[in-house]
Amino acid sequence: MAIRIIYPDDGDRERRSSFTNRLIPESPYRSAGVPIPECRKIAKGLGSDDIELVYIEDVIIKGIVIFSSHEPFEKKKERIESFLPLLVSWMVTDIVSSSLWYGRDEKKEAEAYFTSLLDRQDEMTRRLGIVALMDRDFMRPDSVCGMLERLAGMHTDHYLLSMAIAWYYAEAYTRFSELAYPYFGHLDLPIRKMARQKCRDSRRIGAADKARLDIFFR
Repeated sequence: MAIRIIYPDDGDRERRSSFTNRLIPESPYRSAGVPIPECRKIAKGLGSDDIELVYIEDVIIKGIVIFSSHEPFEKKKERIESFLPLLVSWMVTDIVSSSLWYGRDEKKEAEAYFTSLLDRQDEMTRRLGIVALMDRDFMRPDSVCGMLERLAGMHTDHYLLSMAIAWYYAEAYTRFSELAYPYFGHLDLPIRKMARQKCRDSRRIGAADKARLDIFFR
């Protein structure tokens, strides 16, 4: 029988629920108003991902259980595949990908799998692949160039996928500014604008590096 998670009411759930629902209008699941740290704590105490899905937090907890499990990546990959239809919001993709665990000797296998998701038709599955590949282990100079070139060729009107591409570019520019800089000129203009704005908003990028991106808009 699926686990039904009962969330305690601390008196502020309604406010948080209303706020979160405004952030995820694309999601068919509404928010229970539960903070993400609490979701992680609940997930850690569960021994199964067989969860009754009522709220977006239920989906997130299910994903955290799957992505954080200490099991062979070959097995985890099967469970991730079964979870892909539940990528109903940017909040789900971003939180579950940040929970990813893999063995030290499985890094190449994990990187190859998430790279393969970029070839899928579903935009949210591709978003998951992009966000997962921003893991520190995967963002190396020898892999970033290939990703920047590949993402520049990913033409889409899907807002959440476009934002993921822009986010990857901004992260690459933050870590390897000289390497990433030339690739901004290859992006479709709407995504290029998103990437520049994310760079402008970053406190990890200096004023000079932010300013020189303006050349791609003259």
